[in-house]
Amino acid sequence: MGPSPYASSAVSPMPSEAGPDKSADLRETLEPSVQRREPGADPLLGECIGSFRLTRKLGQGGMGAVYLGEHVDIGSRVAIKVLHGKLANSPQVLRRFHTEARAVNLIGHENIVNIIDINPAPPRPYLVMEYLEGEPLSALLARGPVRAEIAVALLAQVCDALQATHARGIVHRDLKPENLFLLQRGHGPAFVKVLDFGIAKLLDCEERSTDTQEGAIIGSADYMAPEQSRGDDLDGRADLYALGVIAYQLVTGRLPFVERSLTALLLAHQTKLPISPTSLCPDVPPALSSVILRVLAKEPGDRFPSASMMRGALQVALDMVRSPAGPARTPTPLGTFAVRPAVAVPVLVTASPGAAAEQLTCTDLTRGGMFLSTDQALPSLLSRVVVALEHPDGELTCECEVVRHVQSEEARAWGMAAGFGVQFVEPSVSFKAAVAHLMLGQPLNTLRPPMDPAAEAEVEQMLAPYRERGTEDLYAVLALPPDTGCEELRVRARRACSALERLRERPISPMLRAKVETVLDRVRKASETLSHTQRRAAYDAERGNFQGVARCLAAGLTASQLEEMRRDFLSRRPHAQGPLRVHLATAQAHQQAGLLSHAREAYERALILDPLSLELHKQYLVVCRALGSSGRSGPGSGGKVTIA
Repeated sequence: MGPSPYASSAVSPMPSEAGPDKSADLRETLEPSVQRREPGADPLLGECIGSFRLTRKLGQGGMGAVYLGEHVDIGSRVAIKVLHGKLANSPQVLRRFHTEARAVNLIGHENIVNIIDINPAPPRPYLVMEYLEGEPLSALLARGPVRAEIAVALLAQVCDALQATHARGIVHRDLKPENLFLLQRGHGPAFVKVLDFGIAKLLDCEERSTDTQEGAIIGSADYMAPEQSRGDDLDGRADLYALGVIAYQLVTGRLPFVERSLTALLLAHQTKLPISPTSLCPDVPPALSSVILRVLAKEPGDRFPSASMMRGALQVALDMVRSPAGPARTPTPLGTFAVRPAVAVPVLVTASPGAAAEQLTCTDLTRGGMFLSTDQALPSLLSRVVVALEHPDGELTCECEVVRHVQSEEARAWGMAAGFGVQFVEPSVSFKAAVAHLMLGQPLNTLRPPMDPAAEAEVEQMLAPYRERGTEDLYAVLALPPDTGCEELRVRARRACSALERLRERPISPMLRAKVETVLDRVRKASETLSHTQRRAAYDAERGNFQGVARCLAAGLTASQLEEMRRDFLSRRPHAQGPLRVHLATAQAHQQAGLLSHAREAYERALILDPLSLELHKQYLVVCRALGSSGRSGPGSGGKVTIA
């Protein structure tokens, strides 16, 4: 259906031309259920589909529109894709509608949008999907190239989704930035959701005869694999090619091919070699550039055979950059890049308490998990096993969750070993260090104590404050008060990251280096959240930190962005409406009576409950200025905050 804006942009930029300030009527804002039907408004708004009332249009495409649906009884939110009426009688379109629901249901992966319900029957076919808050990847790309570690973090999640997709015999066929949605979950990097399986191909006999006409070209030309534009049979490697184009965009800020006509563009994908990303942007690590060029190979057989192997190659390329203490490496030529620099690793696996350990071989290793090859019966998905690495000083164990199966038939089709993939569950620092060592191609018997005890003690001392600050409060991670100005916050975060990155280069043990890496990840996550005005405002709102929200407004957060965030914030807190009105009425009464100190305190209590209200911020600032406090409300408050 084209771009799929499944949700509001609660953590993404909103167009600045949204119109004048929308904070005139405080009562309407506090009671969003009061709606007015304007002339020429969408006739579906306010209508009920199933148990959901359509309250707002989220996006429009060629096949239909996506609406925000709210459950009439319990208020839960979903996104509802409604097919255009003129297409409701098209068997081919309805088949694609059904294919999307079936494909997503078969996959069932956390990085793929969840479809809750479907009604494929005319006159109003629709899909009910989970409601997502964030922005499409295209919005991130519009802001220019991203750092290698950010690109790999996003691409790795798409690889996980594609691995699950291809394991079910499904090819997406229309992977593009508009179909990758970025969510902010907690304080970590963006969480990716893959959308729009409307033209996905299910590789079975039934779908082969009914999906599309023979030789039909379906997909987006900028991201289309050569075999797809030729109308050849497709497998999952066509999706990997599309992901390679997206990877190219992420690190260079441009497409590999830009042509004046559709025919020229398709021929370029079939015949031209793309310029190396490192040649375009010297900041792109050569190893990462090699991975991207391999996945953009013209012939499917020259690409990675699976999404999991592409994911592993991306992680290894990034680890080569992050591990300067390791041996010098020369990027391998296109087409010969090794997925893992390490040899196969023997691993002891215990499937259940008291069971005998079985020795398997780890053939694929990442910082988050490993693939274990075996031709025996596979442990159940989502079950727990214990893996042990043989270390000279004793076994290093870690509990793992089984997250992937590759049966013998699938293994033959993908050209890999049969077995199962596991994800590490709370690995110890020593286990992480051993994994990092193996990923550098070094056996565990070379994992030795540090050469410089003085450097070890100094690094431990520098890490101590971070351990004392904890991990829950992002401001505490950066040792900053919660009303720090946005620019100062960015500067402090950059300095902290630089200092920690320098620590990794010291002559310290791999175990201590893993501790540094853990702290660095924590600081990066804090920086990614607090350095972005919308993410910071959302984080501050959850904690009632209205002063932090004021800093975001001063740094350029727009009224339309704030209004959108506030509507969603209040909808999740209906219980706060009563106390909020009481505090607001108290503040206004004190203000009218000239009791400005009491009015300021009441406004602060209201702002803690409704920190995203622009009108409340303005009223509070009026009182603070009258008191001569310039918006200060207590210890730790920053300088003057101006709210337009």
